[in-house]
Amino acid sequence: MFTLAQSLFTEVRRRARLVRSTADAGLQTVEWIFLVVGILVIAGIVIAAVTAFVQAQVGKLPG
Repeated sequence: MFTLAQSLFTEVRRRARLVRSTADAGLQTVEWIFLVVGILVIAGIVIAAVTAFVQAQVGKLPG
């Protein structure tokens, strides 16, 4: 039983090291996705604010 537990523990440690060593490549992709989504959200907010301002100013025009 001890040998089975020791083998399991060794395998878990090996896989954890493997995941940690290769996690950087995937993390960079996820960071880029969050960055692009964040920029798109900010751009959408700016566009909505400018559109609302322009519509309010157009409503004030005489005519």
